[in-house]
Amino acid sequence: MKRDTRRFIAAVTVFFGIVFAVFFWKENRGEVGASAVGTVSVTGGTVLNVRTGPGTGYPVLISGGTKVTISNGMTVTITAENGSWYHVKFKQNANTLTGYVSAKYIKVQTGSVVTAVYGKTNKAVKIRETATSTGKYLTVNSKNVSLVSGKKVRILSETLEGTKKWYRISVTYNNVKCKGYIPAVYVGVTVPKNGLPGIIKSTSAVSTYTDPANKKLAYQGSKKITLTNKEQVTILSELIISSKKYIYVQFTFNNKTVKAYAPSSKVFLQIVKKETTAATAAPTASSKATQAPTTAPAATPQTAGMTSAEFKKSLKDAGFPDSYLAALVSLHEKYPLWSFVPYKTGLSWNTVIKNESKVGLNLLSNSKSLDWKSFEDGAYNWKTDTFIPFDGSTWVTASEKAVKYYMDPRNFLDDRGIFQFESLAYHSDIHTQDGVENILNNTPMYKKTYTYTNTAGKSVSEKYSQTFMTAAKESEVSPYHLAARVKQEVVISATLMSSSVSGNVAGYKGIYNFYNIGANNSTVAGGAVANGLKWASTGTTYLRPWKSPYLSIVGGASYIGKNYINVGQNTVYLEKFNVTSKNRYTHQYMGNVEAPNSEATKARDAYGTMKGKVPLVFSIPVYNNMPETPCEVPSGGKNPNNYLKTLAVTGYSFTSAFTLGDDGSKTYVCKVPAATASVKITATKVASSATLSGTGTKDIKSLAAGKSKTYTVKVTSESGSARSYKVKITKKSS
Repeated sequence: MKRDTRRFIAAVTVFFGIVFAVFFWKENRGEVGASAVGTVSVTGGTVLNVRTGPGTGYPVLISGGTKVTISNGMTVTITAENGSWYHVKFKQNANTLTGYVSAKYIKVQTGSVVTAVYGKTNKAVKIRETATSTGKYLTVNSKNVSLVSGKKVRILSETLEGTKKWYRISVTYNNVKCKGYIPAVYVGVTVPKNGLPGIIKSTSAVSTYTDPANKKLAYQGSKKITLTNKEQVTILSELIISSKKYIYVQFTFNNKTVKAYAPSSKVFLQIVKKETTAATAAPTASSKATQAPTTAPAATPQTAGMTSAEFKKSLKDAGFPDSYLAALVSLHEKYPLWSFVPYKTGLSWNTVIKNESKVGLNLLSNSKSLDWKSFEDGAYNWKTDTFIPFDGSTWVTASEKAVKYYMDPRNFLDDRGIFQFESLAYHSDIHTQDGVENILNNTPMYKKTYTYTNTAGKSVSEKYSQTFMTAAKESEVSPYHLAARVKQEVVISATLMSSSVSGNVAGYKGIYNFYNIGANNSTVAGGAVANGLKWASTGTTYLRPWKSPYLSIVGGASYIGKNYINVGQNTVYLEKFNVTSKNRYTHQYMGNVEAPNSEATKARDAYGTMKGKVPLVFSIPVYNNMPETPCEVPSGGKNPNNYLKTLAVTGYSFTSAFTLGDDGSKTYVCKVPAATASVKITATKVASSATLSGTGTKDIKSLAAGKSKTYTVKVTSESGSARSYKVKITKKSS
């Protein structure tokens, strides 16, 4: 068969394939259907067309008006085998796509997919209609279907009931073909000589055993051998101990091939369906392929051989507005291996800004000039001329102008700012421990070794950079991003880090939180640090409690991967400004509005001189109805406060006392004796930057008894807005 590929930068899939390992399941209860994990294997900088049917006679799949291709190294889910073609499912950005690719260009762990897995019952067992211990028994001719020991069955899929695994099987009983569920422990799977393809499904690291009967854990040196979620294994055999099944698997750990036992509840077969009829139309499993905001980034033909004019046209065809083009063309000329894809949010710019400008959502330092800070009610106290803190005593609400500046991607389309749009997936060919050290430079973690006690009670010493690499492998998150995030969150100087990672905070001795997860905005005692350490010390997910830097760095990375990177918030920008379709505007990792821009610098520095030598992909948000030009950077600013702090007439009282915060709508009446020759009006302003007029001594000799005269005290803010307060002097009758 003729190779069905076309020229394209293979690295597009660093962004798409690694972020999403598409093997769908439910942790506690749900059927793991027929599917397998495969990896695209093409060479020479080519890509593989995804077609609407199993053959080159079918057209290439279209998404967002662009032909869909997948590149070398990309991970796909194989849902069916159709002759020499695979029916595959994969994700581009947050969009699920399905189509057909030639099987010769997809690698699977054991060399070929498995379309049928068989086993034999090891005891007499009845088949149930559902995968539950209380499910109704399956019947044929009003009799329960009961299988004898040694009966051959076909395993169709697997289901968990808590930690108990069930097989959905197909079997012929009394000449009737039946399908139902039996406990997995009652079936011995028939494993061929070369093994069966398996995959791990677990929200936490899976311990392995050399001797499960005696709970003897497997170690490689002093390091416990574990399996991680989505890790592929080869199933070699099974072992049943005390009515529990363990699977003997082969896999790679620290670049070495190892064999060990793992609980059956964590190991699942990779089985694909057999399609016997050719597809006649493009698969439509995801009807949202062209709907915002989950439109897949267009696979634009951005090759190093393009002229600037050709490249510019490809960007425009992909959906980038004109205001993006000049900067991206300039980057292409300097870094021809880089690719840029539009993340079409489908959202109105003004709507996004309105939602992201809510008080307390986006914060920055109170030391910034006035133009950066919000004067909205709840963000600013007009009575005291102070900004209201939302984290500690210094983090206040960013102004709408500041939000616009940082959310406008066009302000950061240079070779530094662009890194806030870089894929945050882990890729072993690009990310190195030396790169992590580059990020950790000028921090207390740079080339430093720390010691911790592992789960086996042994003391282990390793460099922080090594731990970040381990965290990246287990979470599938870029180690550069993880290191930059820690640097952003807890590093104070080259020699000092936050108390979050000291292990010495009162009430939380021996607890660490390197990512400040759970450190919600707080002004209560202990503040955000205490909130974060409380979170790190409770629960059992993500390796908690975090009683060592290792557990915090690795467990925290799993949290970030599961809750952000692997659910669509796969760039620093999207982690901060959640404009994805899931938990939009609310599920945002950090409060600091400047964080994406700051972390972009650290990520850029991590690549060092290699940044132009590796193919990188950047997913850049595009909004509807954006301003024609990039939003301007806030600068300076003038205080709009024009309130009075005090107002009085010396020696006399108002009939109704002046109250701080009065907006000037009241008239303050002061009654004086008929013989009074003058009065003195005094006032102070809330903001020192404002100006005051209308105070001082007022001559009222000519004012007749029983008559009144009104004076105006005016406060003019630094920004030029004026507010007037009225004082009515009334002479009493003689």
